[in-house]
Amino acid sequence: MRRISLLIILVLMAVAPALAIGEEKQTTVNPGFSFYIDPIAGPEHVEFELTLQNHGDANLTFEFPTSQKYEIIVMDDKGKKVYQYSEDKAFLQAFEKLTLKPQETKKWRENWDYKNAGTRVKEGEYTVTAQLKATSIGEKPVMDKKQLTDEKKMYVPGENPVFKGVHSKGTMGSYKVLGEARPIQGRFFYSVEDGHNQLIAETEVTQESKYPDWHSLSIDITIPESKLPQNGSLILNLYERSKEGEIIHTYPVLLEKFNNSK
Repeated sequence: MRRISLLIILVLMAVAPALAIGEEKQTTVNPGFSFYIDPIAGPEHVEFELTLQNHGDANLTFEFPTSQKYEIIVMDDKGKKVYQYSEDKAFLQAFEKLTLKPQETKKWRENWDYKNAGTRVKEGEYTVTAQLKATSIGEKPVMDKKQLTDEKKMYVPGENPVFKGVHSKGTMGSYKVLGEARPIQGRFFYSVEDGHNQLIAETEVTQESKYPDWHSLSIDITIPESKLPQNGSLILNLYERSKEGEIIHTYPVLLEKFNNSK
């Protein structure tokens, strides 16, 4: 019995390194890069910002079978597809390569107007899936598509009945905001903030016409450069107030993004 026990112990000792090696082979290796999508949902469209980063200390080359670098798909809460980036687009059918230097970042931006077959989708939560279409990375074939896929949730707002087509022009504290409005009471308000501080207090604007007629909207915004944020976003908030004084029909407008950390 002692000899048998000793043999079992010796066998286990001999097999243990092999088992350890087998487990080590199954460990997921850090790919040295990251790919993700950030959906920035506005009142009338969403901007998809896709980011590819090389975290390594050597060049990293991604090879694609066509000129299409990525795919974006949006699904509703029932799993029905309401948007696909590649639909109705033509891509060059030839292999292409993209090389990122060490620590380099590549960004792409796409927009969707919330419409499916010409009709705006319903207000609610949607799932956004993005996939990098590379078939090889660093001359090695892609075996796991999960490394190239990111999924995010986003909330599509309801259509604003008072403001539409509002956008801004300008930079570094001087902006012109243009669009259309049809305030129910013949007036609306706006303020400007950077996420932490209010840079322009509530300001009232009186329209020549009111609901249901649309009228052009034009607002000049001036903010001293010393008050602009170092990092973050400058947002103009358009809104009405109800008879009870509550803020309603809010419509945020991005004036400018700041990032001075680079």
